[in-house]
Amino acid sequence: MKFVLGLLTGLVLGAVGAVLYSVRTGRDLREAVDQVRSDLDNRDLDALGARLEARFTQMQAQLERSIGQAREKATAAVGQASDAAHSAAEQASGGATEGADRAVDAATDGASKAADAVKKGVDKAVDAASTAVETASGDA
Repeated sequence: MKFVLGLLTGLVLGAVGAVLYSVRTGRDLREAVDQVRSDLDNRDLDALGARLEARFTQMQAQLERSIGQAREKATAAVGQASDAAHSAAEQASGGATEGADRAVDAATDGASKAADAVKKGVDKAVDAASTAVETASGDA
């Protein structure tokens, strides 16, 4: 029973992976496999190397775009947190000094937490992209 469940799970995950590849790259996975197979059968390693180099170049560009987007979001989040801290400090300055100190501390803590969360998100995105590149390198 475990074998059948494992087999079915593998088939489903393989089908989902093939569909995701086709949707994401705009190329049919069967055609890509046929091209690689024909290059290997013909011992045309130059064509295979050129194809792999082109794919890695595309992956690198996608990775750089993803990292750039993550950095933009991180910068925006830090800017919003800084604005919130500044706004909270301005509002608190009209009140008692003790109230202002608490507001600034809270705003600073919030900005720090937001920056940490954004940094973790960027780190996870970079780790995921690195894993994808390593997986693609291993598959090649």
